[in-house]
Amino acid sequence: MSIPRPPSGAPPPAVAELGGQRLDLVVLARGVCDRYHAHYPDEQERYGEAGRDWCRHDNQWLLSWAVGDVLGVTDLDEQARWLARVLRGRNFPIDRLAHDLRLAGDVVLERLAPQQGTALADVLRRAALAVDALTVA
Repeated sequence: MSIPRPPSGAPPPAVAELGGQRLDLVVLARGVCDRYHAHYPDEQERYGEAGRDWCRHDNQWLLSWAVGDVLGVTDLDEQARWLARVLRGRNFPIDRLAHDLRLAGDVVLERLAPQQGTALADVLRRAALAVDALTVA
């Protein structure tokens, strides 16, 4: 398997605001990735450091889309299904994306104020179910 290159193109948002709270998406994404890589230690061997960069990159986008979903300006389910199709095309197991979304829900619940954390966790977990549905389709 070839090692992927680091992310390129438009960088993901680094911050977002929800309910008057400034969210550091970089810190939140790193928290998700730490848990993700602890659960899937084979990722380091498969993808190297570029895999960690992609994990942070994709999670910043997912968290940003989750904020947009809560605000009613984007649909996280649609974005997560799109990302799942892209990753599936790259032979990435999309059940891991669904698990990542659940981990993101856990991280926001633990690190954010209750109202913001709960709202984001709800849309992240709903998106995990949307991705799960693709694994049986």
